[in-house]
Amino acid sequence: MNITLKYFSWIRVKLKKSHDLIELNQSISFKELKNNLISKDPLYNEIFEDKSVKYFLNLKEIDNENQILNNGDILAFLPPVTGG
Repeated sequence: MNITLKYFSWIRVKLKKSHDLIELNQSISFKELKNNLISKDPLYNEIFEDKSVKYFLNLKEIDNENQILNNGDILAFLPPVTGG
């Protein structure tokens, strides 16, 4: 099972990449994925602690951390962006 993670704005800068492809043996929830990412890289802890960051699964905002992720899903990390 593969899930694509897409990073935007300061998250992209901190992680020094625009995306990741995560390979999993089984379906997991968004919450489980968060814990897995935090255990592998402490930068993810900073990202997930920032309550202004929104997470979108296949272009729909995640409102339930128990949301199950499926093969081929795209998970976007979107912090607030300003411009001028």
